[in-house]
This record gives sequence, structure tokens and C-alpha cells, in this order.
Amino acid sequence: MLLTCVAVSALAADAVLARFPRAVAPDTVVWAAALVQAAGLGLVAVAAVAGQGLTLIVAAFVLGIGEGPQLAALFAVRHRESPERLRGQIFTTGASLKITGFALGAAAAGPVASRSLTAAAAAAAGVALLAALAPWSMRMAARARP
Repeated sequence: MLLTCVAVSALAADAVLARFPRAVAPDTVVWAAALVQAAGLGLVAVAAVAGQGLTLIVAAFVLGIGEGPQLAALFAVRHRESPERLRGQIFTTGASLKITGFALGAAAAGPVASRSLTAAAAAAAGVALLAALAPWSMRMAARARP
């Protein structure tokens, strides 16, 4: 049921953004969606502490609102930044890296989640927050160079 909530809200968020294709730059959507996902994962942690099923369902919808637009924006950025002759290779490599990242994340999260769902959700929210802040921190570091 939770995966269905994520999928439905991802589809709805993509449909809304498709109505206004130039309203937000894909680069902005990528990092803003990571913030939305961090918020959703934070709600998962709250739901685990409070034992509230409704909060968990809301968290799943929030995760989807971030997940759907982020994937579409990521494809737009890859398409824009990739040379035409290398697009297939770049998209395939990106998909492979994503699957590898999911596997590594699951391997790391499994032992944590078996001890504490709250800790696992909080760690996931922290990683999503770091992912959202990475572009900002790289820009700040580039400005600091002489």
C-alpha cells in the first residue's frame, strides 16, 4: 500500500509539473525534490516513534511528490548535458549507478532497520538532506577558491 501511495503521488506531481514545463528549471527540481524526500523520510521517522499509521501514509505521499519530479528532472539534465553520441551510454551508466546505490543503501540500512526503524528512517532523511545540499556546498567551495 505504501509503494502505491508513493507511485500515485509521484504520478500526480509529474502531471502537475508537465502542465507548466518551464516553471522550474530541472536543476532546481533535482535538489528541491531531495529536500522533499528528506522531509518525507523525516515523517517516516516520526511515524516510527509515534506508531501512527496515518503519518506513515502521509510520508509515503510526500516521498512520491519528491521522487517523481526528481527522476523526470534528472533525465532532462542528463539529456541537456550529454553529447548526443554518448547519451545511450550515459543513461545506461546512470541507471547502473542508481541500482548499485540502491543495493548499497539496502545493505547498509538492513542491519540498522532490524535494530531501529526510527534510526534507519532518520539516517535515510539525513542522506537525502546531504544529497540536496551537495550542489550548494560545491558552489560555495568553488566560490571560496582563489
